[in-house]
Amino acid sequence: MVGSVFAIPRTNSDGVSPAARPRSGGVSVRDQVSVPLHQFISGPENALTELAAASVTQQWARFNPLFISGPSGVGKTHLLHCLLKSSLISFADLRSLWLTGADYARAIADGIDVDSIGDVRSLHRSVDLLILDGLHELASKPAAQQELVHTLDALLEQDAQLIITSRSPLDEISSLLPALTSRLSSGLHIPLVPPAAATRGAILDELAKQNDVVIPPQVTQQLTSTPRRKRSKPLMVSDLMAAIVELRCFPTQTGSEPSTAVDRIVSRTDADHDVTAKEINKRVAKYFNVTVRELTGASRRKTVVRARALSVYLIRTALGFSFQAIGQSLGGRDHTTVMHAFQRATDWLEDDAGFARAATEIGAAIE
Repeated sequence: MVGSVFAIPRTNSDGVSPAARPRSGGVSVRDQVSVPLHQFISGPENALTELAAASVTQQWARFNPLFISGPSGVGKTHLLHCLLKSSLISFADLRSLWLTGADYARAIADGIDVDSIGDVRSLHRSVDLLILDGLHELASKPAAQQELVHTLDALLEQDAQLIITSRSPLDEISSLLPALTSRLSSGLHIPLVPPAAATRGAILDELAKQNDVVIPPQVTQQLTSTPRRKRSKPLMVSDLMAAIVELRCFPTQTGSEPSTAVDRIVSRTDADHDVTAKEINKRVAKYFNVTVRELTGASRRKTVVRARALSVYLIRTALGFSFQAIGQSLGGRDHTTVMHAFQRATDWLEDDAGFARAATEIGAAIE
């Protein structure tokens, strides 16, 4: 049974509620979703979202801070829309600020560079509701993280509500300051997961109504059935929105059948993901001319260290393994060590053409 439907209020003529307009460095609410879904529809798999709604409406700041994590496309930003607009219904004079993680880091860096950090702090700490969308974008940015710690302390003291999202749980974000982890861990963590079949059906019904689209029964079956492969990527809210676009556009533009158009979406998520961490380790070891035993062992040779970091990166990005699971696939390493290896790989991808070429070639081979 599907529950937790959060209604988004009507907006003014340009699509943005007046109180929702961002201050300097914020992002426009209307720029977040290309196919509008005016409700957040949550099934039992995401039941904690009800508590998030309560914390910005009838039980202000009861759960504070709210930390929402989940993979790209699962609906984090859309949930933020609904929480923001629900709060504006309950509190018309609410002062709100919405920032992406990248915007926040940039604002702090600019404030330090031009000696206006006091103004930036004042801006960030004079609101009733602060939304930071993308904490993972602050990884390896200690100055921004330290400022965020002080901002959280100031806002919590003022009984302001804080909502922060991330693609990863706190313990999987590399180079996060312990003080920041501690502050965020003291609140409510809501791990968003892809919608279950019944929830996908409810979301499709709502999208169809709002976009005046008729969804044929066979298409509904395609989008709500259990994936055919155990390792298939689950359908996200963004996939359902893409399906509505396909249904709205392709029959008139290409003459294709609706089910054929939607097949393109389902096939992307129902692809064969049978590549394993073991297979990735073998391919990386072969590319770098080292043995799998060296790769998973204790060798600190430069070539082995680089190969190991690339294995970590590819297993993480291609298979979506947690750092703990990656560590198990590489000889039982602890997740902190794996996190550091992932960060090194990320740095090398930007600064080392040879390493980037290896990642591209091996990545293409395992797709």
